[in-house]
Parts: sequence; C-alpha cells; structure tokens
Amino acid sequence: SEQAKLVAGDTVSGDEFGNSVSISGDYAIVGAPYNDPDGTIDAGSAYIFTRVTDTTWTRQRIIANDKQQGDAFGASVAISGDYAIVGAPYNDDVPNDSGSAYIFKRSGNEWSEQAKLVTTDAAGTDYFGYSVAISGDYAIVGARYNDDGGTDSGSAYIFTRNGTTGVWSEKVKLIANDT
Repeated sequence: SEQAKLVAGDTVSGDEFGNSVSISGDYAIVGAPYNDPDGTIDAGSAYIFTRVTDTTWTRQRIIANDKQQGDAFGASVAISGDYAIVGAPYNDDVPNDSGSAYIFKRSGNEWSEQAKLVTTDAAGTDYFGYSVAISGDYAIVGARYNDDGGTDSGSAYIFTRNGTTGVWSEKVKLIANDT
C-alpha cells in the first residue's frame, strides 16, 4: 500500500518531476530534467529523499555545480548507499549534446557533488547520461546515440571509484558485438 507521496515542493508545469526514479534502502532519488534552478531554463534538478519514518521523508534538491541551460540534469538517476548518479544527456561541455553524468556523495545528512563524468571520446549528440546506474565502486553510463558500432548504435561506459581518493575513472567502453 502507498506509504507516502514524494513531492518536490518547488516544481512547476513542465519540470517533469518523476521522469526518472531510483531507491536504495532509506534513500530515494527523483529527477526533474526540465526544472529551472536559479532561473536556468531546463538545466534540471534531482531530489534526494530520506525516509525518517514509514510515512515521513525529508528532501534535498541537488543540481550540477556547472549547470547550463538545456542540460536536462535528472533525465536519468540512480542511487546506491552513500552515492547517487544523475545524467545530463544534453550537456554541451565537449560538443553539442555530448552529455555528462554527475556523482553525488552523502556525508551525514547532506549530499554534495563529488565528480562529473565525461567520456574520453565524447562526440556531439551521443547523449552520454541518457541512462545511469551505480553500485558500490562502479557506475555505468549509457550513450544512446554513440556511433562506434554504426549510426546511433549506442554504447555504455563503466567507471570505477578509487576507494582512497574518491576519484572516478573511465575503465571500459561497452559496445554490442552485433550492432
């Protein structure tokens, strides 16, 4: 049965709160990729909810430290333990819509940005960050329109976290052998 309704409290029409969701233990994350943090149109936001009781959850809004108009931060989200990952597939840091993903780490009751993930071979319209997942020291990020296996064939990248330094590094690029 329904225990609680999670709401952002500051979203407006078109923000698409709930576009992406993930839950791990007492933490849930919800993406709102077309939210306008600080007036930055469609930069996107994500909300991390912490369960206090079965029916009570607190929330913290997270945004990219380098948010830009149209990034769609929150288009994909995942959470596991003390780490969360948020995709921004329309980020333009390298070429147009190459995409990025952001790792957030929990310290006490606060979540803060730990790393920004980009690929070593970013290309325009790859949409890196279209899908994300995280578990322990591993994160995987999908680039839905990467062309390495043919036009728009797609790929995924695995990143690992160095446990002592907290630095995330790209380890391998996955491409289907039958694309």
